[in-house]
Amino acid sequence: MTHPHSPDLTLHVFEQDGGWHWALTIERQQGTGKKVVAYSEDVFASQALARAEGERAANDWPHDTGVRRSEFA
Repeated sequence: MTHPHSPDLTLHVFEQDGGWHWALTIERQQGTGKKVVAYSEDVFASQALARAEGERAANDWPHDTGVRRSEFA
């Protein structure tokens, strides 16, 4: 899903250090690549739990009403 007001907001879900995490990124306005704008400090026991919490965080993001899933998730 893409955000009507912030279509470049992307949720990434990944495994690291024995647990699952999420991060929200946006396209950089200058230059190339993505900029991390939010991430989980908690470690989640499953990918599903991390994704659910990441989607909750994305829904709280000031410019969005949904989330576009990363090709890496």
